[in-house]
Order: sequence, then C-alpha cells, then structure tokens
Amino acid sequence: MIDESNPAGRLHKILVQAKKRPDQDKVRKVWSTVLGIEEDDVLVTKAVVELYSLSNEIQSLIKMNNQLNHDLYLKSFNKINQSFFPLNLGTDWKAVKGHLTEESLTRLQFCAEELSTFYAEDTLSDEDLKEIIEKTEALFESVYASSLPDALRLSLLEEVERLRGSINIYRIKGAKGLKEALQGTIGAVVANQQDLKDTSKENPDVLKRLGELIDKLDSFTSRALKLKKMITKPIRYFLEKVTDTEADSVINDGESDA
Repeated sequence: MIDESNPAGRLHKILVQAKKRPDQDKVRKVWSTVLGIEEDDVLVTKAVVELYSLSNEIQSLIKMNNQLNHDLYLKSFNKINQSFFPLNLGTDWKAVKGHLTEESLTRLQFCAEELSTFYAEDTLSDEDLKEIIEKTEALFESVYASSLPDALRLSLLEEVERLRGSINIYRIKGAKGLKEALQGTIGAVVANQQDLKDTSKENPDVLKRLGELIDKLDSFTSRALKLKKMITKPIRYFLEKVTDTEADSVINDGESDA
C-alpha cells in the first residue's frame, strides 16, 4: 500500500491515474480530469507547474538522506518531468503518456516508501474539503457584496482567491499548500485589523465567515502537519469579539498568550 500522504505518494497517485487516460484525450482534458480542476488553459497550466514543483520537492527530500543511493531513486525523474513540459494542451495524450513508464512509476513508488519513514500528514476527507470549499465561496460572496472600503475589500478578495487556488491544487500540495495560503490570510487580518474593526458593525457577516474559515483551516492544517495552531488568542478574540470595546486591550495584550 503506497503512502499517499507524502509528496511522492501524491505524485504517484496522480501519474497512475493520468497513465490510464485514453490516448485520444487532449493533454488539457487529462490534467483537468485527474486533478479535478476546470478545463481552463490558465488553471491547467498552473497546476502542471505545481506538479513539476512537487517533483523537485520529492528529489530534494530524497537527497536529504545521504545514506540512500540517490541515482537509484531519482534516475527516472527526468523522464517524469518530460510528461509535464513542454506543455502543449492541445496535443493528444498518447504523445505524452509514453514518458510515464512502469520503471518511472516504480521508482517513484520506492521514493514514497522511503519518505513514509519520516514524512506523513493527515489527508483531508471529502466532507472536510466540501465544507472548506463552501465556506470559502460564502466568504467570497460576503466580501464581494459588502460595504467595506475598496482597498480592504480588494485585499480580502485577493486572500480568498489565494485560498481558492490552494484548494484547487490540494491534490498536489496537500495540507502544506493550505497552510501557506492560511498564513497569508492571517497576515491580512493582522495588517487590517483596525479597518476591520471600524467597519465590523456594517459588515458582521464578513467577520463571522472569515473567522469560521480561518478556524477550520487552522484546525485541519495543524492536525495534518503535526504543528501548533497558527491563530493566537488575541487574533481569535478579535475575530470573535471584533465589535466589543474591550477587544483593543486583548489584541494589544500579549505575547504571553501567543
């Protein structure tokens, strides 16, 4: 059983599914279907770039172990990378899938087995993923329809788009990608906390949905990656009690709660 919770296991699963696609399918359709994204040239191109990055990450992780025969484990990665580039989305899949040889996939399986000895993360269930998608879309609609100042509204919409992107490539980057997007969102909250507070009474739905989504993502990514939660007590209090007059003293309180 291949451990699909590490980068090599995720890439192996994706490439095995891609190899099964019909020869006459276009490259665009194959990656769209396998990765669960829209059949859009920009989205598919971004996703394939992420696959290439995932390949490089696997190689770097394997090289960290000096006791391994790196040539033995990594010999087929040049061939694997040829299935990503050059990227001609209108080409028949048959012209590409030949790079996904049984030898290449077997070596990738060995990498997954090796990485499982020190790298693992929990996988987001379909139900959790659905809930995160729903909360993200609800937040987007709430921010878009809000009366927030234009600069703040644009900043929050950019963060929601970042979260959307991390969800779209979850099958590639796993919880690490969600964590990176969450860090940006928390940073935006900290940078704009006074503006958010000043406009909270007119836009309570935005703060409510923002807090719920951040809390959901923080709980999952901290559990999946075996890390402490990123949300400190002052930030959590701010999101929950932003209209309270006492919020300022708690937010400015400290580092002892962080």
